[in-house]
Amino acid sequence: MFGKESENRPQTNWRGESGLKLPFYRRVWFSALMALIILMAVAALGVYSVIVAPLREKAETYNLDEIRKLEAASIIYDRNGDELSRIYVLNRTPVPIKDIPQHFIDALTAQEDSRFFSHDGVDYIGLVRAVYLNFKAGEVTQGASTITQQLARQTFGLMEKSYKRKIMEAFVAQRIERQFSKTEILELYLNRIFFGANYYGIQAAARGYFGKDAKDLTVDEAATIAGLIKSPNNIQPIKHPERAIKERNYVLERMVIEGSLDRADAERLKLKPMITTPQTSDPRLSYVFDEVRQEVVSLVGEERASIGGFQIYTSIDKDLQKAAEVAMKKRLAEVEAREGYSHQTYTQFRTVYSDWRAKMSKGQLPADATRPLPEYLQGAAIVMDNTDGSILAMVGGRDFIDSQYNRATDGLRPVGTAFTPFVYAAAFSKPGYFPMTPLADEPLDNRRVMIGGLTGILGEWGMEVDDPKWSRNPISAREALVASHNSATIRIGERVALEGGRLRQDFKDFAKRAGITTELRDYPSAFLGASESKLDEMCLAYSCFPTLGKRPARQHLIQRITDFNGKNVFQLDEKTLQPVRAMDEIAAYQTHTCLVEALHRGTGSPSIEYGLGDFPVGGKTGTHYESKDLWFLGYTSAVTCGVWVGFDKQKTIYPGAFSNKIVLPIWTDIINASTKGRTPQEINPPETAERVEVCRVSGLRATDFCYDKVKGTDGVERSVRSTYSEYLRPGTSFNTSCPVHTGEGLPADLAAFHQAITHTAGSSLQADAGKYANIEAIHLQDPIIIGPDPYNSEQPVLRARPVNDDGTPILRALPVGMDEGSTGEQPVIKLKPPPPMKIEL
Repeated sequence: MFGKESENRPQTNWRGESGLKLPFYRRVWFSALMALIILMAVAALGVYSVIVAPLREKAETYNLDEIRKLEAASIIYDRNGDELSRIYVLNRTPVPIKDIPQHFIDALTAQEDSRFFSHDGVDYIGLVRAVYLNFKAGEVTQGASTITQQLARQTFGLMEKSYKRKIMEAFVAQRIERQFSKTEILELYLNRIFFGANYYGIQAAARGYFGKDAKDLTVDEAATIAGLIKSPNNIQPIKHPERAIKERNYVLERMVIEGSLDRADAERLKLKPMITTPQTSDPRLSYVFDEVRQEVVSLVGEERASIGGFQIYTSIDKDLQKAAEVAMKKRLAEVEAREGYSHQTYTQFRTVYSDWRAKMSKGQLPADATRPLPEYLQGAAIVMDNTDGSILAMVGGRDFIDSQYNRATDGLRPVGTAFTPFVYAAAFSKPGYFPMTPLADEPLDNRRVMIGGLTGILGEWGMEVDDPKWSRNPISAREALVASHNSATIRIGERVALEGGRLRQDFKDFAKRAGITTELRDYPSAFLGASESKLDEMCLAYSCFPTLGKRPARQHLIQRITDFNGKNVFQLDEKTLQPVRAMDEIAAYQTHTCLVEALHRGTGSPSIEYGLGDFPVGGKTGTHYESKDLWFLGYTSAVTCGVWVGFDKQKTIYPGAFSNKIVLPIWTDIINASTKGRTPQEINPPETAERVEVCRVSGLRATDFCYDKVKGTDGVERSVRSTYSEYLRPGTSFNTSCPVHTGEGLPADLAAFHQAITHTAGSSLQADAGKYANIEAIHLQDPIIIGPDPYNSEQPVLRARPVNDDGTPILRALPVGMDEGSTGEQPVIKLKPPPPMKIEL
């Protein structure tokens, strides 16, 4: 008996009794699991209390009525705060759900949300699937936002990329599902969503991409548009047809999987090419308003712009804007009315377009018939403020409805001779070059330039006259720029900006600092504007001259944007308003003085006939080879204005069509209008510049003899001072006096007197000059004849002389000889003896 008991007794060890099995709830692993579950539950409760619950409460605060408000009009204000226009920043035309075909809804749900009609706003299956695939890929490759969540995000601007935003989006989506039906949600979504290329809503996308209403979309077109949603601008079919075809075919495949499309039909549709229609635009917009719209989208983002309701404060001067638009249309109509004008006119195109629309409405043309494109003469203009670069007026073409291409900001055309001031400014920035630098004015072998051919003589079309001629004598750099001599410009360009037959890098950098960021051609033809540039770049560069080399950092159109609550969305920063040093101030001023003369007595002199006002102004014509592109750029102290005229497809406007005949009248009208409220001021020379008087005839330092006989309107001949002031860099070597005006015919004693007081050397009368050395010139303070002059006498040139505070003249010291100083007649100056010096040892 005891032996049996000993056999049945359980054995024990450090784990306990080995013969007995403990219940699972007493085991260690179960205790650990329960502790983990409790810990996770507590953590989840904490997360819910701290993060989820507040987000759910916040989701309840959103006003779901906002979902029906598809966008408020954005108001554009001018620089004075006056309303310019009310526009829709986004191109959207809402349509009811009944006008959306069923196959588009099938394509949409197959692509974006296959369980749309069964979930409560959040697709939990899709969410788990997306988490798994993203974890497997090691990055975010799948999204899980339902159509309702996307609607919530775009309506309430839930753009932050964070888990909190996703949770908030889910709660708002569930509220939307409880308040709206599935049909209403689809309608609201399809009228709000962005489809690329500034098309918001299904109707705008259908009209923009396929030229038809949404209700008329075919299955493949519906699949194309549905495929755009995940990345609209990267897939849109006008710019990226291959990508659009790939996404379309994917959507068609998804429709087969979801059972809304037969396999055979899908395979047939996959083979179709991508055929789109040219983009259309809102006729309520103009070039400047369209530029505002694009800049708003660029500044705040496409999705945020879809909210709308912005107050957009621009730099536009509405009166100047209107004047610029009127001048462009009026003056180009005058060109088209010219006898023998052979190109399409604006009026002719309007007739062609009206006929096309009439035939389309009557069904006399195929539905995909190409819309006629304008081929008439185009133009563009920009007016900018010299102080901060703000755009005051912008004209991108003659008619925005006919063509939405903005030639003021996007057109890239050869600048022609409007580029030459930068060649001279670069030269004047170097030691030894200044406006009086002599240049050869004689024919130049075209092989050195190669414009219009490889042989022959370089033409002088820059002079803008029908029969240009060379003087075959040296001319000054000033005269070469004023009269726009091509050969002389090439010669100075070769000396300062060419090395080994190619443009030097320092010259390219000089042009870029000025504001011309488009790359220059690497050959001498660039000196005559063979390189392409944009109008806004050229305006920015020309603003260097009235500002003495300090141009605005960049141009801007929008100064401030606020949302519908008045909160600042964008504010122009101070850095943008600060000027940048683009070129040397003396070189800028020297070029400016040349451009003033270019406008008044050079190639721009017809501006007086066109009504240019009497105020300080400068500018330069710009004619490209064969009169294909015409420019004029000029400025006052307050603004810089540039105008371009040409055809979209480059061709000669007509033989002899120079910019001073076609573009200058437009520019004159605009610059006159710009003076209203912006009175032009004289542009003063730099304080460091040294003033010298130059003879206009010889181009050398003037003497007192530099007068010319000029016959007045009354037939009376008078002597007129033939000089002007030049401002040179300190240390410039320019000492030769005028040899043309010698005073021939004057009495010998007067000539000798002149030699003495002006210290002119090299004269045969120098020996007689000593006796006049101590004679001080008489300075006239008032006219010596009052009323009509019966003797037709020469009028003296009044000269400034130094005086004391009380008006008495300041006496100057005169050198005296030893014998002169010892005569009794000379005054004796007695000085007090100096005090005795004390030397301490």
